[in-house]
Amino acid sequence: MGTCHAPLADETLLGYWACDTTTDDPDQIETHLFECAECAARLEQTATFGMGIKALARQGRVSGLISRALFNRLQRDGLNLRLYSLAPGDAVPCTIFAGDDIVAASLHADFSGVRAVSLSVTGPASSTLAAFDDVPVSGANGELIWALPAALVRGFPSMQLQLTLTSTGQDRTVLGQYTLDHSAFDPSPECRDLHQ
Repeated sequence: MGTCHAPLADETLLGYWACDTTTDDPDQIETHLFECAECAARLEQTATFGMGIKALARQGRVSGLISRALFNRLQRDGLNLRLYSLAPGDAVPCTIFAGDDIVAASLHADFSGVRAVSLSVTGPASSTLAAFDDVPVSGANGELIWALPAALVRGFPSMQLQLTLTSTGQDRTVLGQYTLDHSAFDPSPECRDLHQ
């Protein structure tokens, strides 16, 4: 097997596998994959990795920041995902239901000129629930998706979560502050019937 002189980027392979090729030409990718055994093998590894993530998500073991492409792929693969979309300054009521596999917050912000961000999530009494540093981002209309397993969220009490997104580096700037007003899971049959 020869060495590929123009290997496809990992992001391109992930996007192709997830059927999210909005920035790349699928025909051009397919031609390259047909002619290049090295990149085809990397795509096979990406698909295997993706199937592993799907299995972990079904087991309630996916937590953290995920791409929109991965979110869409998990949804297409039959997982029940609940998504709350927030712009800077938004306060959104949220909850979780019996059939959910993953609950996620889509945080929108202007990432113009920003290479990486940090996200902090605090709960009651300013307790830190999650923190992510130096997450690569791009684009004026950027999005960061924070996902949690539904099984974990079902155990949360009613509470308010504060999410703060800042740029990293010397000039740390707040890009957005968001509030999730979480209502505790209600396992009553009436609630399940309304939302299934």
